[in-house]
Amino acid sequence: MKQTFKPNCQKCFALCCTALSFERGTQFAHDKSAGVPCHYLAEDFSCTIHARREDLGYDGCEAFDCLGAGQRASAIFAGQNWRRDPAIARRLYASFSNLMRLQEMRQALETAADLDIEAALHDERSSLLEALAELAEGGREDVGEAASQVLGECKAFLRRLAPHLTQ
Repeated sequence: MKQTFKPNCQKCFALCCTALSFERGTQFAHDKSAGVPCHYLAEDFSCTIHARREDLGYDGCEAFDCLGAGQRASAIFAGQNWRRDPAIARRLYASFSNLMRLQEMRQALETAADLDIEAALHDERSSLLEALAELAEGGREDVGEAASQVLGECKAFLRRLAPHLTQ
């Protein structure tokens, strides 16, 4: 089953604009520390310069893709006052980070479906995808340890696929 990894910004707390840091350069026109909202972020999580962001030097905003991790993390923390409680905000940002890693690996394993590999490897890939989906779609905050375990298994699997990439 092919997954879609499209972000849904309307269902997100603009975590790319709050949780992440960026440095002034060719992609961003100002420095921003992690955990600090971009100064162009409105209260409703919309971007006040969205229509002009490229002209103002924010190409990185358009280039970034959370692969749907933002709306998943936001759903977990819906109803919690993360804006006023730094402890909740830290947990939200950690959840977003974990979900980003899970989504990136899910995308890599989905891409591997196109490889010409034996059925046993495709079955293992499918099992790993199921484990990742359970963690990413489960709506639970406490997936860090399990995510690290499954991601380690996925990385080992991808290393075993390396010889198939040169064929």
